[in-house]
Amino acid sequence: MSRLRDLEKPSRLKDLLRAVARMQIKHPFVTLAIILGITIILFGGISQVRTFASLEKMMPTDVDEIKSFSILRDNVLGQDMIAVVVSIDRESTIPNSYDILSYENYLYIKDLKATISGQDNIVSSYGFPDVIDMFFGQSNKKQITEEEYIGLISDERVMQQMMRFVNSERTNSIILLTTDVSADDLRMNLLSEKITEDLQYFGHPNGIKLSITGTPIIQQKLGEVIEHDRQTTERISAIFVFILVAIVFGSFVAAIVPMVTIILSVIWLYGVMGYVGLPISTVAGGVAAMVIGIGVDYAIHLRNKFEYERKKGESVEYAVEETMANTGYVLTTVTIVTSIAFLTFLTGAMPEMSRFGLLMTIGVNLSFVLSVIGLPALFIVEEKIIYAVRSRMHFGVEKEFVLATKDELEKHKSRKKKDHGE
Repeated sequence: MSRLRDLEKPSRLKDLLRAVARMQIKHPFVTLAIILGITIILFGGISQVRTFASLEKMMPTDVDEIKSFSILRDNVLGQDMIAVVVSIDRESTIPNSYDILSYENYLYIKDLKATISGQDNIVSSYGFPDVIDMFFGQSNKKQITEEEYIGLISDERVMQQMMRFVNSERTNSIILLTTDVSADDLRMNLLSEKITEDLQYFGHPNGIKLSITGTPIIQQKLGEVIEHDRQTTERISAIFVFILVAIVFGSFVAAIVPMVTIILSVIWLYGVMGYVGLPISTVAGGVAAMVIGIGVDYAIHLRNKFEYERKKGESVEYAVEETMANTGYVLTTVTIVTSIAFLTFLTGAMPEMSRFGLLMTIGVNLSFVLSVIGLPALFIVEEKIIYAVRSRMHFGVEKEFVLATKDELEKHKSRKKKDHGE
């Protein structure tokens, strides 16, 4: 009895796959219209996909050391630093620019610091002008004169304090800004953009150059690198996959249909990510390229089986049904096993690995669904288009395109009964 039940399970799955195939054979354009409608809906979610590089979101939250760090941050004891470096341009020919502590540079750095410090997410700011203000007197509302300034920086006590922000050669000065936005990618990116805009708008005197660094700035740049690498890997993988499929089937036209389902699977993946709120990060940035690689395997197996049946002289209907019942059954098993393998990533402590496993599971299943539902309909439409262009169809066999005559349907039914031992 157990052996009989084991034989029944695959049969039921094959019958289901045959039913899916027949639906697409009878209504190929309706099937593609439904897929197109879903694609349009999911396409709206792509714009909502976010790229983040926050190290905190990549680390587990239940580790004692990380918990302690979070407590420090929450109590404003673990703020991140942003450093704006004001440097002497060695290539400048302006004599006054060779001293970062010149009076003109002091006024410039003081105004620059005040401008940057005005950003909402800046907690505090420090620079050597603060030392001057402290010794000159914060209550003194008048601006320090050049003579007074020179007198102050000649004082050894003042210089000792200023050396925290100026190097010994007096060629570089640093403005330190504290912030707590590195745990929030949206605020972090916004702050980085605002500071960069301030620096560009504020400008700098001749002989002076500016640079900016710090954890939030680095993370923001890392996010840009992740986004750039994601787009590059997707394009390269798609191009190579297209070339590979064209070589395998000996025709660029034959490679178009599989590529359609592969591209749609990536669009669906990003659409789901956008609507559900799953972001792109370091490891997860390569998910789409991997989905393309897995999706092309599905497409190649299904197309290869379909062409094999057609070369035997079978009708399109029979070729599609056999492809779905046999190759589709194998791909179903492969998809289930692959999904289970990726879902095991969810048991890990690292959020980044869990995110990767979840995205890969979603991507693999979407690729499978589009291959099983979309490819047969595309095969039908492809042959309809080719037959409409040519009077004779030479798609693997020298035979006119026909979906199925009544005699062929009866022949097909008798084959199924024979296969099932009836």
